[in-house]
Amino acid sequence: MNWLLALVAIGVGLALWIHYTFEGESLLRNLWREWRLGRRSLNEWDREWQHSTSKSDVVVSLTTIPSRMGVVDTALKGLMDQSRPPKRIYLNVPEWSKRENCVYEVPEHLTNLSSLVVRRCEDWGPATKVIPTLLAEDADQLIMVVDDDRIYPRNTLAAIEQQAASHPDKALGCAGWVVPKDFLDRPTTILSNLLKQPPAPIRGHRTRKPVEIDVLLGVFGYALRPRFFDLGRLTDFSDTPRAAFLVDDVRTSALCRVAKFVVPIRCLSFLPLRRRRQYTESALAHLNRGDGDLESRNNTKAIQHFRDLWRVGGNNLQ
Repeated sequence: MNWLLALVAIGVGLALWIHYTFEGESLLRNLWREWRLGRRSLNEWDREWQHSTSKSDVVVSLTTIPSRMGVVDTALKGLMDQSRPPKRIYLNVPEWSKRENCVYEVPEHLTNLSSLVVRRCEDWGPATKVIPTLLAEDADQLIMVVDDDRIYPRNTLAAIEQQAASHPDKALGCAGWVVPKDFLDRPTTILSNLLKQPPAPIRGHRTRKPVEIDVLLGVFGYALRPRFFDLGRLTDFSDTPRAAFLVDDVRTSALCRVAKFVVPIRCLSFLPLRRRRQYTESALAHLNRGDGDLESRNNTKAIQHFRDLWRVGGNNLQ
């Protein structure tokens, strides 16, 4: 019996290690963090933010869609509960959603928080999570861009802030990828993940020093400064194909005028267990995958549209 229990323990430990190696998620730690965040209301976490004496100089920027307005609290709690809390959180919210074809109704409790500013703005599609904040902040302000359906590890902002102090002229992310030489996006396999073959993601938990990439992955968070962009060009979508409009990570990364790096970080963001199905069903990724053909994937169309702007992959791999 003892040896059987030992084998089970070894098997569970191995499974957890494999999952961490590939995904950067510490399952037990994540379960504890989600449970801990859920024990308090958003107002209570906001009061914790107010009383914090270790706030960072980073502002956080995100957006959401109308169908998620009622569940964005979880992500906001994780941002307030950082070891170095943000200076401010900006939730960019248009009046009307082009994606869901309906109005945005902002819950009253979101408008009375000290840590959060609900910014009414134009609907820039998925890029609404970053463009309004880039336009509003000072040129050198460090902005951490995140997704509305993730919980970020408690040390995320502290790690990014520390790396930004050493690399003030670089865009930094917790994960990213290199454009493949054939300009075709494709699903990640076990082998491409292990070998970090483009376009498989390069994750910060598997790097010991900054690694230059082409595309920052917003799902895990990335940091930018307004001076990294020609803001006029960033807000001009007149020559942007529909596919590139929908994959904002690719477009924003292509138009970023400085080098982009994945930096070392202990763990990556994770999808909350509670309401996981709701988050998954409303994810834009379903639309971006296309019909199964690599040429139909929106990432493929976008990286081909911006083919001359990639610094690491693409034509540089020939």
